[in-house]
Amino acid sequence: MTERRPVRILPADTVRRIAAGEVIVRPAAVVKELIENALDAGAGSVKVELREGGRNLIRVTDDGTGMGREDVRLAVCHHATSKIDSIEDLRRVTSFGFRGEALASIAAVTRMVIETNTNPENPGTRLEIDGGEVRELREIARSRGTTVSAMALFYNLPVRRSFLKSDSYEFRLVLETVRAYAMAFPGVAFEVVANGQSVLTLSAAESVRERLLAMFGKRTVESMQELQAEAPSLSLRGCFSVPSQIKGFHDVQAVFFNRRPVRSSVVVRAVYQGYGPMVSGGSPSFVVFLETSPERLDVNIHPTKLEVRFADERFLFDFVAEAVRAGLGIARPVQLGSMAAESVRGFDFTESAASGFWQLHNSYVLAQVASGYVIVDQHAAHERVLFEELIADKRRALPQGLLFPVTVELSAEEFEAYERVADSLAAMGIETKVFSGRTVVVETVPAGSFMGKDEIRELFAEFVQVDSGQAVVEAGLARLIACKGAVKAGQRLTPAEMESLLNRLFACREPHFCPHGRPVVIRISLDDLERRFGRA
Repeated sequence: MTERRPVRILPADTVRRIAAGEVIVRPAAVVKELIENALDAGAGSVKVELREGGRNLIRVTDDGTGMGREDVRLAVCHHATSKIDSIEDLRRVTSFGFRGEALASIAAVTRMVIETNTNPENPGTRLEIDGGEVRELREIARSRGTTVSAMALFYNLPVRRSFLKSDSYEFRLVLETVRAYAMAFPGVAFEVVANGQSVLTLSAAESVRERLLAMFGKRTVESMQELQAEAPSLSLRGCFSVPSQIKGFHDVQAVFFNRRPVRSSVVVRAVYQGYGPMVSGGSPSFVVFLETSPERLDVNIHPTKLEVRFADERFLFDFVAEAVRAGLGIARPVQLGSMAAESVRGFDFTESAASGFWQLHNSYVLAQVASGYVIVDQHAAHERVLFEELIADKRRALPQGLLFPVTVELSAEEFEAYERVADSLAAMGIETKVFSGRTVVVETVPAGSFMGKDEIRELFAEFVQVDSGQAVVEAGLARLIACKGAVKAGQRLTPAEMESLLNRLFACREPHFCPHGRPVVIRISLDDLERRFGRA
């Protein structure tokens, strides 16, 4: 029997490290917090230096306003901030950092040095902290701005340090973080130096499009169109792939709220909804900036502020979808009454001697149901089916042997990502082996999928986008495999194949949306038809 232990207050040092772990989870989180501090300080240039992927050194230098001696002392204390004075200020906060946690949290899990000055004509300040404890505070000579050096990340939390991934993986996440803020702030110059080598240099740009050109190249940017839309409480601007240039995988998909990089499944789903059938199984590139009053945005729902909540997310979805649709000149789907809002509940297909299932433009399956008929996007439907079959009960997916194994040559980054997911791939029906160097041979694909050489090559190129963490890896891989293995728009199906697809679809837990959030089914009732033809 477990011995009952009394309730007690944790030591201050333990509390400090636990709290730090809520905000600082890896090198990219440190870089994010320090970049945000630099931007809040009005920096015109930001330099990020790393060693061993940030494991042993993260240094961020800016030319912002800097801090005075007393400000430096307070800045490393929890809940010390210059951004807000009261709880009411949280409703209208416009800065990135405002909770007073960043520097204190970083200091708790690193050996940190802050060097800063507000005026080069006066002495600056150097503060040295070890695991949250101040070791030295003295005057120095330096230019205006701030340099924060965080060394030996999680040196005092060895278990958490052991959970860091390879140096190349952690570096890639840092680079993605820098690129996100570089897109949001084109007027700020950014530089990234890794192990003494400059790997990213972005001069100040005059526009987002100019910054995207420097980051992704002419081919990507010329395939994107700039859009703007306004509503009383929300505005949108950004760049989106024109429908004719949508590829099998995207170069960039980024969402910003009030210039803050965020994850928003609502916005991503809305973008795909706006494209509608024009996506045709592809993956559009887009960079979308949304602006709203701070009172309508909750940025405090996640410790790292990577997720936000808009006051009316139904309106947000409709606004973004319509902005994409209208801005790109995509025809609105035909609406008959309330058909788009209705959903099919269970498997209620009726018997029909001659035309129970039929295909429209080799892309949509139409089927008669008890109260009307449904239109099913065959690619999105098969995506949903494959996705749920791949993750159902974490069982091993049945492999389907390839008549001719596919050989894939991988880049260093792709090979590192492949090694990270190889075991999960095998469990999902994709059996592989390393032939030599970074050459991988694919011998099987999941049973029931339609995956050729091109789809397999695209799949391996996209492994680098899958985040770490076992559950996240499995879900991310399942989405990718389902997308690449699903039947394509324009692919002819036999009546038996259509019936099998719909039977499997409505056996899914969530048959009405694909794994990316796009709708799968539109239902049209007899009442809708009768009203349309003047019978009701």
